Amino acid sequence: MSVRREGASTLGRLTLFLILVFPAAPLVPQALAQPAGQSAMSPAATAFLAASSRRIEDHFISEVVRITGASPAQVRRAMPDERRITSTASRLISALEVELGAPLPPGQQQAILEADNARKESLARAREAARQR
Repeated sequence: MSVRREGASTLGRLTLFLILVFPAAPLVPQALAQPAGQSAMSPAATAFLAASSRRIEDHFISEVVRITGASPAQVRRAMPDERRITSTASRLISALEVELGAPLPPGQQQAILEADNARKESLARAREAARQR
Protein backbone atom coordinates (compact mmCIF):
# COMPACT_ATOMS: atom_id res chain seq x y z
CA MET A 1 0.00 0.00 0.00
CA SER A 2 2.83 2.41 0.78
CA VAL A 3 4.23 1.94 -2.75
CA ARG A 4 0.91 2.97 -4.26
CA ARG A 5 0.60 5.99 -1.98
CA GLU A 6 4.21 6.99 -2.75
CA GLY A 7 3.58 6.81 -6.53
CA ALA A 8 0.44 8.91 -6.21
CA SER A 9 2.34 11.42 -4.09
CA THR A 10 5.10 11.71 -6.72
CA LEU A 11 2.54 12.18 -9.47
CA GLY A 12 0.77 14.83 -7.40
CA ARG A 13 4.03 16.70 -6.81
CA LEU A 14 4.89 16.55 -10.48
CA THR A 15 1.46 17.90 -11.41
CA LEU A 16 1.73 20.69 -8.85
CA PHE A 17 5.23 21.54 -10.10
CA LEU A 18 4.00 21.78 -13.71
CA ILE A 19 1.07 23.98 -12.70
CA LEU A 20 3.33 26.31 -10.76
CA VAL A 21 6.01 26.49 -13.44
CA PHE A 22 3.69 26.83 -16.44
CA PRO A 23 0.63 28.65 -15.11
CA ALA A 24 -0.03 30.70 -18.23
CA ALA A 25 0.73 28.05 -20.82
CA PRO A 26 -1.83 28.39 -23.60
CA LEU A 27 -4.11 25.49 -24.32
CA VAL A 28 -3.78 26.11 -28.06
CA PRO A 29 -0.28 26.34 -29.55
CA GLN A 30 0.54 29.82 -30.80
CA ALA A 31 1.28 28.51 -34.29
CA LEU A 32 -2.32 27.30 -34.60
CA ALA A 33 -3.94 30.38 -33.14
CA GLN A 34 -5.21 33.00 -35.59
CA PRO A 35 -4.28 36.62 -34.96
CA ALA A 36 -7.22 38.82 -33.99
CA GLY A 37 -9.10 40.05 -37.02
CA GLN A 38 -7.62 37.51 -39.42
CA SER A 39 -9.36 34.41 -40.61
CA ALA A 40 -7.83 31.30 -42.11
CA MET A 41 -7.42 31.24 -45.87
CA SER A 42 -9.77 29.13 -47.93
CA PRO A 43 -8.38 26.07 -49.72
CA ALA A 44 -8.57 27.98 -53.02
CA ALA A 45 -6.63 30.90 -51.58
CA THR A 46 -4.03 28.52 -50.13
CA ALA A 47 -3.63 26.82 -53.52
CA PHE A 48 -3.37 30.23 -55.21
CA LEU A 49 -0.63 31.30 -52.79
CA ALA A 50 1.30 28.04 -53.25
CA ALA A 51 1.17 28.33 -57.05
CA SER A 52 2.13 32.02 -56.96
CA SER A 53 5.03 31.35 -54.58
CA ARG A 54 6.32 28.54 -56.81
CA ARG A 55 6.10 30.80 -59.89
CA ILE A 56 7.88 33.66 -58.07
CA GLU A 57 10.68 31.36 -56.81
CA ASP A 58 11.14 29.87 -60.30
CA HIS A 59 11.40 33.38 -61.77
CA PHE A 60 13.96 34.35 -59.12
CA ILE A 61 16.05 31.27 -59.93
CA SER A 62 15.93 32.08 -63.65
CA GLU A 63 17.05 35.64 -62.87
CA VAL A 64 20.02 34.36 -60.84
CA VAL A 65 20.88 31.95 -63.67
CA ARG A 66 20.80 34.89 -66.12
CA ILE A 67 22.93 37.06 -63.81
CA THR A 68 25.60 34.49 -62.90
CA GLY A 69 25.65 32.05 -65.80
CA ALA A 70 25.25 29.15 -63.36
CA SER A 71 22.96 26.28 -64.21
CA PRO A 72 19.46 26.14 -62.67
CA ALA A 73 20.55 23.03 -60.72
CA GLN A 74 23.52 24.90 -59.24
CA VAL A 75 21.30 27.79 -58.19
CA ARG A 76 18.70 25.46 -56.63
CA ARG A 77 21.44 23.68 -54.67
CA ALA A 78 22.76 27.03 -53.48
CA MET A 79 19.34 28.30 -52.33
CA PRO A 80 19.10 28.35 -48.53
CA ASP A 81 16.39 26.43 -46.74
CA GLU A 82 13.30 28.66 -46.67
CA ARG A 83 12.80 28.03 -42.95
CA ARG A 84 16.09 29.72 -42.07
CA ILE A 85 15.91 33.17 -40.58
CA THR A 86 18.49 34.73 -42.79
CA SER A 87 18.97 36.83 -45.88
CA THR A 88 18.28 34.60 -48.86
CA ALA A 89 20.42 36.69 -51.17
CA SER A 90 23.55 36.78 -48.99
CA ARG A 91 23.41 33.05 -48.27
CA LEU A 92 22.76 32.35 -51.95
CA ILE A 93 25.72 34.50 -53.00
CA SER A 94 28.03 32.71 -50.55
CA ALA A 95 26.84 29.27 -51.61
CA LEU A 96 27.09 30.14 -55.32
CA GLU A 97 30.65 31.35 -54.85
CA VAL A 98 31.51 27.98 -53.31
CA GLU A 99 29.55 26.12 -56.02
CA LEU A 100 31.21 28.07 -58.84
CA GLY A 101 34.65 28.12 -57.21
CA ALA A 102 35.13 31.87 -57.59
CA PRO A 103 33.83 35.05 -55.97
CA LEU A 104 31.00 36.83 -57.75
CA PRO A 105 31.81 40.35 -58.98
CA PRO A 106 30.13 43.19 -57.06
CA GLY A 107 27.83 43.94 -60.02
CA GLN A 108 26.47 40.39 -59.97
CA GLN A 109 26.08 40.48 -56.21
CA GLN A 110 24.11 43.74 -56.45
CA ALA A 111 21.91 42.32 -59.22
CA ILE A 112 21.14 39.25 -57.06
CA LEU A 113 20.26 41.51 -54.12
CA GLU A 114 17.89 43.51 -56.34
CA ALA A 115 16.29 40.32 -57.70
CA ASP A 116 15.83 39.09 -54.11
CA ASN A 117 14.12 42.35 -53.13
CA ALA A 118 11.79 42.02 -56.13
CA ARG A 119 11.10 38.40 -55.08
CA LYS A 120 10.21 39.50 -51.54
CA GLU A 121 7.88 42.22 -52.83
CA SER A 122 6.18 39.77 -55.18
CA LEU A 123 5.70 37.24 -52.39
CA ALA A 124 4.16 39.93 -50.16
CA ARG A 125 1.75 40.94 -52.95
CA ALA A 126 0.84 37.28 -53.54
CA ARG A 127 0.10 36.79 -49.81
CA GLU A 128 -2.11 39.87 -49.80
CA ALA A 129 -3.94 38.74 -52.95
CA ALA A 130 -4.50 35.30 -51.42
CA ARG A 131 -5.97 36.84 -48.24
CA GLN A 132 -8.43 38.82 -50.35
CA ARG A 133 -9.67 35.73 -52.16
